[in-house]
Amino acid sequence: MRRVASVLVVLVVVGVGGFWAGRRALVPPGSPLEAAGPVTYAVQEGEVGRSLTFTAVAEWDLVPAGRNGASGVVTSIPVAVGEAVSAGDVLYTVDLRPVVIAEGAVPAFRDLSLRTVGPDVAQLQGLLVSLGLLVGEPDGVFGRSTRDAVKVWQESLGVTADGVVRAGDVVFVPELPVRVAFADVLEVGARLSGGEQVVLVVPDDPSFRIPLSVEQRALVPLSARVRVTYPEGVWDARVDRAVESPEFGQLDLVLTGPGGGSVCGDGCARWVDLSKRTDFRAEVVVIPETSGPLVPIAAIGSDAANEPFVTTVDGERVPVTIVAASQGVAVVDGIDVGTVVVLPFENEGTGP
Repeated sequence: MRRVASVLVVLVVVGVGGFWAGRRALVPPGSPLEAAGPVTYAVQEGEVGRSLTFTAVAEWDLVPAGRNGASGVVTSIPVAVGEAVSAGDVLYTVDLRPVVIAEGAVPAFRDLSLRTVGPDVAQLQGLLVSLGLLVGEPDGVFGRSTRDAVKVWQESLGVTADGVVRAGDVVFVPELPVRVAFADVLEVGARLSGGEQVVLVVPDDPSFRIPLSVEQRALVPLSARVRVTYPEGVWDARVDRAVESPEFGQLDLVLTGPGGGSVCGDGCARWVDLSKRTDFRAEVVVIPETSGPLVPIAAIGSDAANEPFVTTVDGERVPVTIVAASQGVAVVDGIDVGTVVVLPFENEGTGP
């Protein structure tokens, strides 16, 4: 009996202990956070801004300007690509005979000699006048004075002074002086037959553009500032206009300098290749860098008139003006740095 009683006592004790443990398990655990409260933020001085990085393509848009009239082998090209030339400069030689550049709208198409009349004669006379070999205004009539001036000019070039200007002796271009480049057909040793487009005019500045894909074209405002990085620094630029590219769906953002001029200024000739495209890193400023009192966007509410405000920890609504916003924060006017504002959600409590 005593053993039975002892067993019953033990069972009762175990049963009471299990009941107590079960009750403890059913009771929700006490939170380590003793009190709940709002999330607050102390306004501080800060800065927002956002930029996107793309590739800017720079190219010289070379303009065809003069055709070759000579037939033979190119024996020299004394003018460097990109060099500025003026009336009377020798561009290249064919079979050792100099080919000179001159100003005129009519291409050289025939030999010019005594009693020839026409606008091409007037252009030749303009060249002779600019070289100081002929006096008077060009009249388009190849007379004796023009012939004499031609002979002096030929002697200066080291060719037979016969007073006859061959069709291949001059390349006329619309305007001088200009910077020039040459077509691929013009190289020492190449054989020319006449009629080839050989002279290309280099514009004052290269073009800069940012190609955008279909996915990118909605990301960039069409009045954005742009920073173009080159090996020795940064060129400031801006988006001037958008042009549909020949490639389907692509948009080209055409860049200019801040005042509408050159992007690269005096450094264009050094950094932009004349014969092929040159790529630069371009940073497009989507949101300009702006400084001021900085608050989370989540702390900004709007009233019935859709005017923004923030709520201070004391419950006061303070109207604000959003100056700039990016990545969840905003620079605002209307509130002082150090003001504590409330965000519209709660902590689970304060720490123990």
